[in-house]
Amino acid sequence: MQNLFSLFDLLLLIGMTQGLITSVLLIRSKKNQRSNKYLALAIISFCLLSSKMLLNTLGLTQTHYFRYFPLGIEYAIAPFLYFYVVSLITPDFKFNKKHLFHFVPFLLFQSYAFFIYFNVIGLESFAGQDMLVQNYWYQPIKKWEDYLVIISIGAYLGLGFYKLKLYRQKLKDTISDNTFPSFGWLKNIFILTSILGLIILVNLLLDTFFDLKNNYYFHWQAQYLYMAFIIYYLGFVGYQQPDFDIQDIDKSQKPNKQITDEKFTSIKVKLSKALEQDKVFLNPTLNAKDLAKKLSISQANLSVVVNQAFNKNFRDLINHYRLEEFKTKLKQTDNSHLSILSMALESGFNSEASFYRIFKKQTGMSPKEYVRNLVL
Repeated sequence: MQNLFSLFDLLLLIGMTQGLITSVLLIRSKKNQRSNKYLALAIISFCLLSSKMLLNTLGLTQTHYFRYFPLGIEYAIAPFLYFYVVSLITPDFKFNKKHLFHFVPFLLFQSYAFFIYFNVIGLESFAGQDMLVQNYWYQPIKKWEDYLVIISIGAYLGLGFYKLKLYRQKLKDTISDNTFPSFGWLKNIFILTSILGLIILVNLLLDTFFDLKNNYYFHWQAQYLYMAFIIYYLGFVGYQQPDFDIQDIDKSQKPNKQITDEKFTSIKVKLSKALEQDKVFLNPTLNAKDLAKKLSISQANLSVVVNQAFNKNFRDLINHYRLEEFKTKLKQTDNSHLSILSMALESGFNSEASFYRIFKKQTGMSPKEYVRNLVL
């Protein structure tokens, strides 16, 4: 039995401790209460999974009570992360009975782990325990379980990324408020978890084709250190997030029938007037629903005209007019006393960061560079 407490054990224990503390903070936080509980459960699941390696490196898996200790938490991690993403981007999301289906694999494998554990716990000899678990196909099931975990990670990552993509497209089609949360940082979770799935696959292949598991486990130690980093990242970044309020985002409407050419032209004229004469884009929180109401048309038909007549989504169209307004203000001598930010705010932008980002994206240069070139 190995009794030495190594640097690896210390790093893993620090990661687990930090994860458990952060999980408590997430659950008790007043911010994002609905979504934080899923993130906390995902972090706790990572911590429990990490304890499997800690039991092994400390030699506890070679003791009677820990040899087949029932930890089948792998299948819960991906669903928890998925529900974290969904609960963030879906204002009316509520967990119900149908969502329990996502945890069926976890319940099955965890139940199997308990079944094995309570059957072998009464046997004193390791040889007797090993012989018993062979009768229950323990090794083949554990092998397939590892590969199925990779499939689970891939499936939930793909589904979560698809949901996030739809949400961000909905923002572009309906919301002009550039401070509205787009959750771009969630992509880091997808990237980190994808890398984890790849590492697991490589480790399994190394064990299968080179039989490393029977002689070395440094490759698995590297995986668990990476998991400790994921635990730290999820906890730190998740807790630092502001309290998101996305209640104002509207569900997309579908047109009942194809727009006639006459109606299309009429809507285009109304929209052009609202943008060029009424300057509706000066409202920093303008959204497609309010603009459609102002024009006495459906939001769905407005979206069709925006996309086809202007070849842009709603947000890009509004930001285009805001940028043109800003450029016009720069050229007006009576605005010379105003700062760049002041003119940007007067043009409909409500955030310095979003203004600089959009300006750079549209012009290829910063506002200050643009001003210098204008002077020259």
